[in-house]
Amino acid sequence: MKKIIFLTAFLMSVVCVIAQSNKQVEDGLFKINLLAPGVSYEVGVADKTTLNFEAFLGFALNRGSDRETSFGLYPGLEADVRQYINFNRRLQKGKNISGNTGNYVAFLNQLQFETPIIGDLEYASDYFYNAAIVYGMQRTYEKGFYWGLAFGPSVFADEFYVDAGILIDIRLGWVIGGRKK
Repeated sequence: MKKIIFLTAFLMSVVCVIAQSNKQVEDGLFKINLLAPGVSYEVGVADKTTLNFEAFLGFALNRGSDRETSFGLYPGLEADVRQYINFNRRLQKGKNISGNTGNYVAFLNQLQFETPIIGDLEYASDYFYNAAIVYGMQRTYEKGFYWGLAFGPSVFADEFYVDAGILIDIRLGWVIGGRKK
């Protein structure tokens, strides 16, 4: 786990070093997500590259006819490196790119802690880690409303197992302060 965190931090610092001054992406977007309650900050580091950092709460419910209902709210962290891929095409068509409105590919990392801050549903492992290469799209509207969708192959891991699957990540919320451009 420490190696994964170190590698992620190293890759993010390399992206910061190659930052350029003529960015098409926003310098910074502070967003509130409603679906998985949380906050995120997306910062532009190069012409079409951003780093997105998020803190969120995950929810789980366990219910059955032969057991009591239990639930939990679990804190989580996410970091991803996004490369926007269709800004030039959107601009040629006269479309908007403000608020980082566009499609992207990203390397996404999620870490969710498995001890609930509220509730009584506890898991056997202490954490749940997810790494994925995703294709995503983000749209930010004039009043600050935004939505995002990302999906792609993923590796899920905890202390006991490693598994592969498909990640689907849906976001819905507001950009605080509206779009910058």
